[in-house]
Amino acid sequence: MIKRAEITCAAQNGRHSPYERITHVGGGKTKPWKLTIKEAIKLLDSGKWQFYVMRDDAPVKVEALNSRTGCRYLKTVNDRNEPLDLLTLPDCPADEVVSG
Repeated sequence: MIKRAEITCAAQNGRHSPYERITHVGGGKTKPWKLTIKEAIKLLDSGKWQFYVMRDDAPVKVEALNSRTGCRYLKTVNDRNEPLDLLTLPDCPADEVVSG
């Protein structure tokens, strides 16, 4: 059974490259969680987890890809190349639980 989780926040490091800017993603209203990008990609690649973001009251699937420089990153299926949907999410609170 595939587990699904909504990503509601993204922590950024200020790097210029949009492929390397997001360091963590998080979510959960009753039980907050936060994962590093590497952890989230590993869960996606395992096929046991799916992540999504809400856009216009509809879930949009998150996928893991490789940038031209070989950097693994997350983006929504609505985005062309850069992870714009994830970059527009609010910053993850510093006190969220880091899972993994």
